[in-house]
Amino acid sequence: MWYVVQVTTGHEVDMVKQSKERVIKEGEDVFVIKAEKNHRIKGEWVIREYLLFPSYIFFETDDPADLRIRLRCIPEMTKILKTGDEFVPLYPEEEEHLRKLGGDKHYASYSEGIIVGDKLQVLDGAMKGFEGNVKKIDRHHRTAIIEVQLMGRPIEVELGLGVIKKITDDEAK
Repeated sequence: MWYVVQVTTGHEVDMVKQSKERVIKEGEDVFVIKAEKNHRIKGEWVIREYLLFPSYIFFETDDPADLRIRLRCIPEMTKILKTGDEFVPLYPEEEEHLRKLGGDKHYASYSEGIIVGDKLQVLDGAMKGFEGNVKKIDRHHRTAIIEVQLMGRPIEVELGLGVIKKITDDEAK
């Protein structure tokens, strides 16, 4: 099961490294979910990676109470998200969506698609299958805002999306 741990913003990658060295046991995993999007730098489009959920790292473990104790060996702030007094993992459907979005490498690749009429069709990339979650498309910045559930709450995240072309419904026929 995946548990979400809040850490100091900007220290997520270092916390994953420290956790791999000092905290996790065999059969457990710790990671951040990264994504990629296009940025325009000096007139050129360059794909850059970023953290999809800043301030959060994810642990895959079956013993969150023991994990909390083990996290004390890291001097930085770490806080396992919980409901009341109980550590709560991501809901199975949330974990499944994040696994689909980031794959085995926990990396949401840049997506490309077309717009037919007013509907997005993702042809390739991490957003394939998430068309129904799209809240906003910014063709100028080559991004899309999608809604995902995290700990039972809707969260909006920005993903890289290049819209290759926009066609009318009549042209698609």
